[in-house]
Amino acid sequence: NSSTDDGDGDGDGGDRILLEIGCGSGSSCIPIIKRCSEMECAGVPGDEGDNKEQKNVLLACDSSPVAVETTRRFIDKMMEKDDVVVKSRDLSFGVFVADPSLCAGESDNVPFLQEVKSAYEQLTSKGLDGPDDVDRGIVGIVLMVFVLSAVTPSRVDRFLEQVYRTTKTGGKVCFRDYGLYDMSMLRFPAAARKSSARSENPVFVRGEGTIARFFSVEATKESFESAGFSTVELRYCTVFNHNRKTGQKLKRVFVHGVFEKPNVL
Repeated sequence: NSSTDDGDGDGDGGDRILLEIGCGSGSSCIPIIKRCSEMECAGVPGDEGDNKEQKNVLLACDSSPVAVETTRRFIDKMMEKDDVVVKSRDLSFGVFVADPSLCAGESDNVPFLQEVKSAYEQLTSKGLDGPDDVDRGIVGIVLMVFVLSAVTPSRVDRFLEQVYRTTKTGGKVCFRDYGLYDMSMLRFPAAARKSSARSENPVFVRGEGTIARFFSVEATKESFESAGFSTVELRYCTVFNHNRKTGQKLKRVFVHGVFEKPNVL
């Protein structure tokens, strides 16, 4: 559908590149790999029709080396199970350590875009940059699921700026994160709140010191559009989970969004 069209293939070897930021255990990668395999088995053509050289490339990154290694082992194990994932000739998968929130002077001064390009080149053995392509984004789809809520608020602008640069023109960011008044927000004690009472995106600190942030659609829209994206879809998603043991009905609130990098003339 239109939300998975990665636009112009120039500058990325013609491959369709999807990047998950904050891969955690790797569980989000499996349905993507499975879907690519199902499409290949069914003979479904990609965006470039009969271009036999075009591949699907799934990259995943996390700021934690432990998470990256966990994802690598998880995917390797699942790929060995023919009943779970059919190995695809036209799919390449790679995972690497990277953090888009890092500022200049951190991580050896390597911009996030260059880290993504390096991961792609190492995985596919394809060169990317011509003399005019150094700063050109290459990713058609960016997946950000429950990631931005864990980023220190002062680094969110930097994070989204790096994501914008990494996304190709016409590419999209698929976003889901915790919404205002989600069950987990209501369980925090007042003393754990670190943002002002009027903040549109309340910030709490867990006992172990990690950040928990909850988003409004208004503030989410402002953050992404300030980074340069245009809003395609944006809404609250309310889900009720039932605890069979206690009989409780648990209200979960998420923010779902799709944002596009426009063609800026």
